[in-house]
Amino acid sequence: MDNSHTQYDIAVIGAGASGLTAAVAAARKGRKVCLIESNQRVGRKILETGNGRCNLSHKPIDGTEYRGSGTDRLPGFLKRFGVDETLDFFRSIGLMTRERDGYVYPYSETASSVLDVLRFSVEDAGTVVYTDRRVRSIVCRDDGFEADGIRARKLILATGGSADPASGSDGNGFKLARELGLSIIKPLPALVKVCTGDPKEMAVTAGVRAKGNVMIVSSGCIASDSGEIQFTKDGLSGIPVFNVSRYISRALEDGQHVRLILDLMPEAGIKDIEYYVSDMRGGGAGSSRTVEEALSGLIHKKINAFICKRIGITAGTPVENMTPDVISRYASAVKALEYDIVSTYGFDQAQVTCGGVDFDEVDDDLQSIRIPGLYLSGEILDIDGPCGGYNLQWAWTSGYIAGSSAGRG
Repeated sequence: MDNSHTQYDIAVIGAGASGLTAAVAAARKGRKVCLIESNQRVGRKILETGNGRCNLSHKPIDGTEYRGSGTDRLPGFLKRFGVDETLDFFRSIGLMTRERDGYVYPYSETASSVLDVLRFSVEDAGTVVYTDRRVRSIVCRDDGFEADGIRARKLILATGGSADPASGSDGNGFKLARELGLSIIKPLPALVKVCTGDPKEMAVTAGVRAKGNVMIVSSGCIASDSGEIQFTKDGLSGIPVFNVSRYISRALEDGQHVRLILDLMPEAGIKDIEYYVSDMRGGGAGSSRTVEEALSGLIHKKINAFICKRIGITAGTPVENMTPDVISRYASAVKALEYDIVSTYGFDQAQVTCGGVDFDEVDDDLQSIRIPGLYLSGEILDIDGPCGGYNLQWAWTSGYIAGSSAGRG
């Protein structure tokens, strides 16, 4: 089809969570809208979220949970279109939801339900959808914009970031934004696994899961989180590691030395652990056992073996031979097990992008300050949140505000 003379009020580039929402919001204003998607189908990344269940939001969210150049302005956007407004929006297009411990899911707990209602709403509004069409350039014209031959008075960039390029979020939006002259904070992987400096050392604990606190420390950068930690063959994973990984990415990019510290018994103090081990050593139930045997009721035996190696003893050492100094070092390691972090996994393993178009580039309607008529929404902007529905909430919020704002005039 020859689109060279086709005119639209609004063209949305990117048919992911934010772009689909923007298209629906703009069409509700009575505008003629088109969606341009590089994949053969819209909403591919939505199907992958929440392990296929689509954790689409979280209750509550007030904006302080996010990171990036626009964090001070996020509460204002969420007051305009926050969690309650998002759930009302989804109800209005046919989706029921359920909440569990703050996590909001579609009632069917299938991501396809979320995509279906968005897709049907786009179709019902008469929005024209172009799939398998990658926008390689955007031209600013006197009467609007031209995106690879498709013309529109206004344009919404909702291309996503660089995370999970197989889904279509391959960084093309940053290229387009850069060519338009917008300032971009270097995109880096976030919500991603991290790698330590010694994979051979990590082999001892590979596959182990343990609850605890995670803290990362580097020059001028401290962050922490808690939950289930996963020990991998070359590093660490799990939700708390994911949630601090954006700080790790940024610190490593800045050339800083990054240490990750685990507290594997956050409910206990060092003295509590020392007392427990001393009791075992001094005639308790496990006084005749090895360190591995005596402390197997404390933390996972593979972690115990790892700690023993760190403090210079073997797991087969009789527990009665542990000196007060060794006990103190053991307790300190349980409370502060340190790793040097040398890298994160790449964008192909990341769930979201840290960085993007500087938030100072857009006004309170998410319209470009430099280029009137150009709007940005979703992951292309320098905003990212933790695991648990926060990033999808930003997609809905920014998509709706960009779409409805572009549709007003």
